[in-house]
Amino acid sequence: MLTINLEDHEVNFLLDFVRKGHKSAREITRARVLLLSNQHKTGT
Repeated sequence: MLTINLEDHEVNFLLDFVRKGHKSAREITRARVLLLSNQHKTGT
């Protein structure tokens, strides 16, 4: 499994991106996946 390490400004950009919600559902879902991956939590 890949580990994603986002910097603070990248996290802030993605959070704003998701909150505004003026993009396609696919783009918002991908942004959420990146944010969740950055939390280093497993779903098992």
